Amino acid sequence: MGSLIILSEIEKQSDSESELLFQIPIGFLDPNHPNISIEVRKQILRDRYHNQLIQDGLETGNFTMNGDGSVNFRTNLPYHSFSGFIFEALAVRIFNDSWRTIGRRAFEWCTKRERTKNDYLEQFKAIGTGFVSTRQSYPSLYSFQHRFDIQFIRRNPKDGVYESATVLGTTRDAGVQIKAITGNEKAEIIEPLISGKYSHVVSFLRHDTGIHSVEVCYNIIRQMYKNHEIDLSQKDQLEDSIKSPEMLGEDQRNVDDYYNYIKMWYQGHAQPDSIIYEGVGLEVKGFKYSNGILVPDL
Repeated sequence: MGSLIILSEIEKQSDSESELLFQIPIGFLDPNHPNISIEVRKQILRDRYHNQLIQDGLETGNFTMNGDGSVNFRTNLPYHSFSGFIFEALAVRIFNDSWRTIGRRAFEWCTKRERTKNDYLEQFKAIGTGFVSTRQSYPSLYSFQHRFDIQFIRRNPKDGVYESATVLGTTRDAGVQIKAITGNEKAEIIEPLISGKYSHVVSFLRHDTGIHSVEVCYNIIRQMYKNHEIDLSQKDQLEDSIKSPEMLGEDQRNVDDYYNYIKMWYQGHAQPDSIIYEGVGLEVKGFKYSNGILVPDL
């Protein structure tokens, strides 16, 4: 957050006028404050999330880096599908960056473990099954069409081979599916859970009405139970299989702001199936992509 903004607050009174000037990093400002203009809001979101979007786009393969440090964007995906891939990368980062808290909750949730000891937990990390870094570093675990978007892996202490976490007491792989949708929850989340296609889903977004997609799922599940489409045990299992980021410990406001930046960037710059980088916008000169992370090229 290196860029600075100078704010001027003029407080008019009946007999005097005062002006307060101060400097703060623009990314520290609240982009949702009612007195923030649209243009300043765009600056705030860009300062907070621009490099993050680059890293997530590179990780998911939606962006590619040229030899000169510029970034290409090429996709046939509609906006919601594109943002879904970006949120997979966001989820992996959230889990790994807060491994003892948010990561622990996600790990224990999908593996059906409780009170995991730290020494066991620290053996694992989250990966995206279809990520560029997974293909490079863990090729045996890479699968773009995997039933899980995210798995938790460790190096087996006995043979040194990387393996994914399993559901406690079974040999079944554990993992999480990521959704970034604002509609069609029954077909996109609930029915795949019932069929066994998914086992655990983290749904990230709110509808335009402000209601979270997870709450929409719960309402649908309750209605299905009321209509005798599912029994009580299915109802409880379905509700336990769907969580929001906030239920795992991530502030939903951060998710909302990142989503708004992705939407702002995509609508302002992205042309499907064309290269949009022309020296403006995505700028990563002075950086390199190493092991799935955007780092300074020192």
